[in-house]
Amino acid sequence: MSAPFTLEKVLARADALPALPQIVAKILDMLGDEGANADILSQHIVSDPAVVARLLAAANAGAIGASGRVNSVRQAIMLLGVSRVRNITLATAIIDRFNAAPPFDARRLWLHSVGVAVCAQEVARRAELDVDVAYTAGLLHDIGQLLLFVFDPVAYAEVLRLRAERDIDIVDAEREYLGVDHAHVGGELARIWKLPEAVADAIAAHHVWDGNEPENEMADAIHVAEVLSHALNLGGLPDARVPYLSDMSCARMGIDWREFAAHFPLIEARFVGARITLGL
Repeated sequence: MSAPFTLEKVLARADALPALPQIVAKILDMLGDEGANADILSQHIVSDPAVVARLLAAANAGAIGASGRVNSVRQAIMLLGVSRVRNITLATAIIDRFNAAPPFDARRLWLHSVGVAVCAQEVARRAELDVDVAYTAGLLHDIGQLLLFVFDPVAYAEVLRLRAERDIDIVDAEREYLGVDHAHVGGELARIWKLPEAVADAIAAHHVWDGNEPENEMADAIHVAEVLSHALNLGGLPDARVPYLSDMSCARMGIDWREFAAHFPLIEARFVGARITLGL
């Protein structure tokens, strides 16, 4: 067994991860800003060629039957809408920047994270929470795993082996082998990055363990979304298991599964669309 990590030691290596791209900071500043318009968004987006390429591809894929081709970021924003453009921009800028070496499969992490983000939007919409904040928190909910891996790749490989060998939740394997877990680490990393408090709080509290429930509404949304993404097999993780689902979180989100099941085809279609757009 590894000597227990400490949160302080892990966070001291936060600079081993790339800094958040400037475009991400700008987009996060605009979360919840109903006054954000196409001109303001385009000014920020045009500086990132990868984001521009993905937006134009998504806009042209959705413009079948429309006259002409979408050639500008502003046109893409008008066609896709501000919320979807935010989502594509965040996901592109973050996924393209954060990778890891084997045995950590960063592509699988991001596939799962996009699945959770898409599910989180529907759960948040049901609970009348901010869907853009939910998408962001869902996209980044497992960012702590990357930092734990970077801190000690050998030890984290043992965590992954332990999880697979005993078929236990990743947080249980992390806590047993490392003494810390990715949710807590990810929440504190989000604070170092000065992400919105609602996002940081949701990342930190999205897992249920030892009878403890998520501590706020957005964490409830991300917790429910993570379980739902596993149940729908979004991302196709080979060793995926459906985690424990908190009845209390479902109740606070107003989820009646018999009624909510009608949303599953839409969620799956949106995930497929996001996966194609992001090249995952």
